Amino acid sequence: MAEPPPYQRPPQVFISFYGNESRDNFIKYLVWGLRDERVNVFVDRAEANRRDIRNISTKIEESNIAVVIFSKRYTESEMCLNELQKMYEHVEQSNLKVIPVFYDVSISGVKNLEDEFGNHFEELREKYANDPLKILKWEDSLSSIVERTGLTSEDHGTGLGLVRAIVTAVKSELMDSERQNITKGQVFVLASAAVFICSLIVARLLCTDVKVNKAVKCLLGFPVLAGILHQLYCLRTQPNR
Repeated sequence: MAEPPPYQRPPQVFISFYGNESRDNFIKYLVWGLRDERVNVFVDRAEANRRDIRNISTKIEESNIAVVIFSKRYTESEMCLNELQKMYEHVEQSNLKVIPVFYDVSISGVKNLEDEFGNHFEELREKYANDPLKILKWEDSLSSIVERTGLTSEDHGTGLGLVRAIVTAVKSELMDSERQNITKGQVFVLASAAVFICSLIVARLLCTDVKVNKAVKCLLGFPVLAGILHQLYCLRTQPNR
């Protein structure tokens, strides 16, 4: 079955993963599952060797949710750790929610940097022995993200069961965000509607002459209605975030 096409809007979900380890099967089905539920996804398959950190940073910033697929070789990739650092920064600003997924690794192994996951991180620690700040930022990002409620392959397997669990978790987070989020445009529409109604009441009370009353209504109401219609148009055409 062909993968549904990506929607032309900023991504709702950013997926961070070690490409060579899980792209061909698990990630493909995860992307398909999310897009089948009309959830927009960004996967950096179009980036040249995953090195365009500026574009990736923009995609993370535009996203509502990040799904981090922790696998045995995740810490082998500096790009993955840089992505994780960017996610951590946005989480701290309350601009992003993160769902950690422990794919064929244990939570304790990731948290304590043990086994193959930890060995790869130690290799990077040695590589950047002269840049302890970089290592510290990666460690802080890891420790923060790992503490969040996530999903494990131990509970759901490494196949479609885990895919379904991730899709369900993502949809739940998006629904919570939509319920809690009232945009400035929506507030403007409600406030403008209230002003318009009040202006009509004031016009009726103050203006007894019918013609003057109608003129005042038009003068007060037209710009307010124009503003409401403009904001409704913006809300309808703005990217779904």
